[in-house]
Amino acid sequence: MSINTSTLASIYEIQGHKEEAIMIYEEILRKEPKNKEARAALVRLKTQKHNFSGLNRDKLELFVYAKTKQDYQKLEQWLMSWK
Repeated sequence: MSINTSTLASIYEIQGHKEEAIMIYEEILRKEPKNKEARAALVRLKTQKHNFSGLNRDKLELFVYAKTKQDYQKLEQWLMSWK
């Protein structure tokens, strides 16, 4: 008996464990191909993953962890370089 349920996948998703949630939804769909809830969640998660796949990780980390004036200046310069 598998404990992989839509509820567990949803909990993983809320906690930021998107890959684990995707794996659970895929397992659910292998067993229940007509499960609309799992299919919709899987489409949503994969779309989000695709939309952020080109994200600049260095700049994301700078944005999230900026502490010094120099960090903020680097981020500002990068943002200003966009046209």
